[in-house]
Amino acid sequence: MRFLASLVLGACVVLHTNAGIVHSVEQMQRPDSLVFSPQKVLVGLNATAFVRLFKDAGLGDYIDGTRPDRKLTILAPTNHAMDEAFGYDLDDGDDVVLSAKERVQRSPRDRQREWALYHIIEGQYSIEDLAQTPLVRTRLAGEWTDGRPQVVKAQVDQAHRALGSHVSFNGADNILLEPEVIGNTTIYLLSSPMSTPPRLVNALIQNLDLSLFVAAMGASNTVDEIQSEAGVTVLAPVVNAFASLGLVWSYLSLPGDLDARADLSRLIKAHVLTRPVYSDEIPMHTDSSADMLVVKALNGNKVGLYRTPRGMFAFVDQSEQPPFMRRSARSSTSSRLASVLDSSSLKISEPDMLLQTGVAHVLESGLILPLNVEITSAKLLRGMRAHIFADLLERFNLTYVLEDPRGEARTARSSDGDDENDDPHTVAGYSLLVPSDKSWRENPAYRELMRRDHEDISADDSDNPWRNATTSDISHYLGRLVRLHVIPVIDSSPREASEGKRLPTKQLALADRTTYPTLLDDVTLRAHEFATDRFSLQLEGAPFYQTPGGVPFVSVATVVRSGIARSGAVFELDSLLRLPPVSSSGPGGWKRVAWNAAVWLTGIGMGSGLLGVSGYWVRQWWTRADYQSL
Repeated sequence: MRFLASLVLGACVVLHTNAGIVHSVEQMQRPDSLVFSPQKVLVGLNATAFVRLFKDAGLGDYIDGTRPDRKLTILAPTNHAMDEAFGYDLDDGDDVVLSAKERVQRSPRDRQREWALYHIIEGQYSIEDLAQTPLVRTRLAGEWTDGRPQVVKAQVDQAHRALGSHVSFNGADNILLEPEVIGNTTIYLLSSPMSTPPRLVNALIQNLDLSLFVAAMGASNTVDEIQSEAGVTVLAPVVNAFASLGLVWSYLSLPGDLDARADLSRLIKAHVLTRPVYSDEIPMHTDSSADMLVVKALNGNKVGLYRTPRGMFAFVDQSEQPPFMRRSARSSTSSRLASVLDSSSLKISEPDMLLQTGVAHVLESGLILPLNVEITSAKLLRGMRAHIFADLLERFNLTYVLEDPRGEARTARSSDGDDENDDPHTVAGYSLLVPSDKSWRENPAYRELMRRDHEDISADDSDNPWRNATTSDISHYLGRLVRLHVIPVIDSSPREASEGKRLPTKQLALADRTTYPTLLDDVTLRAHEFATDRFSLQLEGAPFYQTPGGVPFVSVATVVRSGIARSGAVFELDSLLRLPPVSSSGPGGWKRVAWNAAVWLTGIGMGSGLLGVSGYWVRQWWTRADYQSL
């Protein structure tokens, strides 16, 4: 071979060879007969397996260039990525929760077609477009989503947004420095395939914070119903949201309780909306607009979705007619906005968890307790398994404290004790201080009463101080003890305005250094917050010692758990409260003043009478001493 000489002519490089001259030019002139299609570019990008799958699935017209007017974005994995993950991603494991009929309907060819359509995005998206619109709609739309397109989440590294290699789709990285653009089609080359969105349970179990929500769906037998519902939005509560319910969750999770299962089913369905709502569809609240997207849930309740600069929220009003359904035309925008941004809103902490049937949003805290989940004090007692307290309420005709005083007429009251606090115009409900069954069994009076009820004369409890007491005395004592553990809830609002509604949680919660009346005459209790949301209760005004230097008297109990019912709260105590000493259990208020005055007047009168009799006797004796006997 001869020596080759080269010289540069402008922008051209001329190479001299023994066979002629070769010119290197900056741009090649393409003949009119040479036309590049997306399919040819994909082959050049070493994505032949992707091309073959499209043709096998009957989707060749998306890449062969026969529809040049259609704007598309194609997400194509490389051959190496397809070889490593092809079978796993197409058979995503969801068949384990499908019925035999559904498995037949989803044939391998159907799964291939779904997978391929999920890698085609409707419209052309550059890197700048993806940075502005991270949720893009694909060509995959069917009965699972009620005809709405499935979504892919794009993530652009804002620090390197000019480079295409810093773009990912559902976690699959694009490996091209710049996407390939062929007419109206843009191509990104992925390092791994994207699996189609999983079914609901398969998606939720990946997040441990949602494990209790999944368990609740299983316990309420709603998994199959929810997963077969096409086109949904799931508002998923975290574990702490269920734990914060306290005794309400203890009731809802009761095994074998049909009422609890039905209520739990209603609660779960209240978190499932009947259409997919992605984060980019949720309206923004501004000074000039306070609208929200209102969607109906499977339970029948309505949920409003809105966003602010602080984040995205789900608004749930617990009244029978939410504000966003009863706004008048005269309401101002600012007042509507103020009515929305309150404690009834639940913040969304993790939006857009993609599902086969729609989307899920994770709630940061709290959950939806719909109106048709009727939580009563009696149900909370069942959840606490406080059988003895419930039996004592029935024994002493106090079961009316388990009902809503604002509803139907209450049952007959016990004539034992003062019913002054039981005013139907002021009492809106009753909160119960419930010791455990173990605490009741440790009470000597209750043990003696049970011994007599069951005629267990052989019971070894001879040192019981109530052994020789009459049954009437024991019943009177226990009746007073039960009344000490019932707090009437006073509602200042008109009865007509509050009837049929839940009492506000703030009205039922304990407050530090606040006194509460009881059903026991005029005896009151005082609450003390000794730690954050940890309370103790003790008698108000009771002396620490019964007598100077006597045995110390302490009546205090700590709240272990609590639960909010429709017309009252239930507080689980770690021990029984003690009845006040006799000296401090008399009348109170003006009655106590009158009683003290009567005692003093009686004492003064008796003292005066005794002094007069003594003076008369002394005078008689002195007078007789002056006489002499005859």
